[in-house]
Amino acid sequence: MDSRGPSSQDLGAVLVIGGCGLLGYHIVKYLLGHGTPQDKITVFDISTKSNRCPGVGYVAGDLASKTDVSSAFEIAKPDIVINTASPDAMTPGAEIFWQCNVTGVQNIISCAQERGIRILVYSSSSEVVQDGYHDIHFATEDWPVLDSPVNGSVYAKTKAIGEGIVLSANQQKGLLTTAIRLTTLFGEADMVLTRHFMQLGRSGKIKFQVGAGRNLYDFIYAGNAAEGHILAARALLRAAQSPDPISADKRVDGEAFNMSNGDPRLFWDVARFVSTCAGYPIDEKDVWKISMGLVCFFMAIWEWIYWFATLGGMPEVTRRMLKYTAQVRTFDITKARERLGYVPRLGIEEGLRRRVEWHLSREKEGQRKEA
Repeated sequence: MDSRGPSSQDLGAVLVIGGCGLLGYHIVKYLLGHGTPQDKITVFDISTKSNRCPGVGYVAGDLASKTDVSSAFEIAKPDIVINTASPDAMTPGAEIFWQCNVTGVQNIISCAQERGIRILVYSSSSEVVQDGYHDIHFATEDWPVLDSPVNGSVYAKTKAIGEGIVLSANQQKGLLTTAIRLTTLFGEADMVLTRHFMQLGRSGKIKFQVGAGRNLYDFIYAGNAAEGHILAARALLRAAQSPDPISADKRVDGEAFNMSNGDPRLFWDVARFVSTCAGYPIDEKDVWKISMGLVCFFMAIWEWIYWFATLGGMPEVTRRMLKYTAQVRTFDITKARERLGYVPRLGIEEGLRRRVEWHLSREKEGQRKEA
């Protein structure tokens, strides 16, 4: 078996921060399915009520509190820390992003260094190199991280700062770190992207397409992203145990890695595929294509009205979101393939089908409980 294979290396005790979220949940499932004992996995999250796996330890707490983080480390006694925690990008307010993506990251690093932990894998975002105005054509990790990415998005800005903190901590007090820049994530337990596409189909709004719809977009199935994080952890562990220095062209510690399914798709084709899987098919000839400029003009008015009426709130759909649906967003994952041995095992269509089936089964279960 390849030394980078899933079962080739004992990871020891693993602390998954944000382990009740979409990615963290899939990482826990991956660990359980590839030889890590239940009692060697601990999840730390702000709420531990959802996406639980039997036998795994769960600790609730706030990343912005070093006391809470330190308590979780004391309980888990981890050899490896994987930090997937982050509020959803559309969460209102700025403070929560700073608390989780900056203060929380600092607390994690401090606690890890105080305890002599060697391995930290950080879930970053491809948004750290996106300006919100221009198309992204197969960006590599050499693209500069922006001071204010995605047109001032607090989520993207704080993820960029958090990534910088993590990579700067590499080889400080024995800690080895790496950052995984994920593209748009979906999968079972996804309560954002594919759920929104399903709602568009159910409401009939899927027939309205904003923009020409010719833009390629990179997605990643959460199960593939989970394996990518574990591959990074194993690579860091090998580096920590190696008696010889790792050559620059093979290094993982102190490095960032793009990660996607390696299979860009037209954004609106994916939306309609999800709608069809959910039982709401739409024929291409029935699609109404609406000018992006026209929609953004009216959205600007609506956002102002919404902001005024809610004293600072933002509607569920914004101009920034709509612009994203019309821009090219593709990323080169050669570095992850070569240095981590990353291979996207589950394709886009199958991953989307699994997500839709998961959500529909949840809906049916809820209906049975109400009956």
